[in-house]
Amino acid sequence: MSDDEGSAASFEASRLGRKDHWDGVYDREISNFVETGDIGEIWFGEDSANKMVEWVCRNIDNADARILDVGCGNGHLLLSLAEEDYTDLTGTDYSAQAVELATRITKQRDLEITYVVQNFLDPEDVARVAGERKFDVVLDKGTYDAICLKPKDGDEDGAEVDTGARDMYPVSVVNSLSPDGVFLITSCNWTEDELVARFAPHLTLVGRVKHRSFQFGGVIGQTVSTIAFKKS
Repeated sequence: MSDDEGSAASFEASRLGRKDHWDGVYDREISNFVETGDIGEIWFGEDSANKMVEWVCRNIDNADARILDVGCGNGHLLLSLAEEDYTDLTGTDYSAQAVELATRITKQRDLEITYVVQNFLDPEDVARVAGERKFDVVLDKGTYDAICLKPKDGDEDGAEVDTGARDMYPVSVVNSLSPDGVFLITSCNWTEDELVARFAPHLTLVGRVKHRSFQFGGVIGQTVSTIAFKKS
């Protein structure tokens, strides 16, 4: 058993992997935005989001690069990239409520960002959104983590993880990328080595982002991992 498979085997399905959970979350955040103007929670915190934006700004010189944020939630990453003058931005989420929230926020700020409801585990839906040109950059901040907690369909107790969804995700990333496309992912469930092992059959590691580290038992590690891949 590989290290990746061993770690995955220890996962238990969670409400964080359920669409109905996220629909409920974004229903509440839409109401909150309408009442207060607050855009809602920034997954993994603002520091992690800023580090991803900074990496894109340092490594993607073309302001017209076609950029996709998978599982965009409230669209915070794309809002930040729009402020950095990136012009071709698309956010997708399987929650229609998340897309509605992100669209409302973007309109309020008078920005041009496209948001689309998408099932990223459906090859036809991936092809529909990617189109013939496909994306120069695909971003993921927590979406793969959530997919790895998705309960298996038909599991009445909802405790068994859908490993097929975890296996399908890298294929969807590859099918969304242009020939020289870059994939930047942030995870709190997987270490850098585990992410490399998962995506190495499809993508080549080209960079990493440093996060605050911790030390335990003489071992130094990070609570969050952000790494970049290029299409092989």
